[in-house]
Amino acid sequence: ELEGKMRRTKRHLGVIRYDAFDDVGGAQSFALALYDDDGDGAVLNGLIGRTDCRVYCKPIAGGTSDRHLSKEELEAIRAARQTET
Repeated sequence: ELEGKMRRTKRHLGVIRYDAFDDVGGAQSFALALYDDDGDGAVLNGLIGRTDCRVYCKPIAGGTSDRHLSKEELEAIRAARQTET
């Protein structure tokens, strides 16, 4: 029973930090992928600028999304796959 519940737990995590804008350094922007054993979850992308911060969330189903994914979001999904056991 516990194994069945663990399958749906969002336990695969990948984080990529990067510079989204030329005038903001320090790799403050990020892409974070989080999903379960079936590849279902979400990818969050935080774009940090000098005067604002924007956060986007895209669904992941079966390890991919029906939305356009940036290269950083794809890297975060790949990083999360490396946490699979």
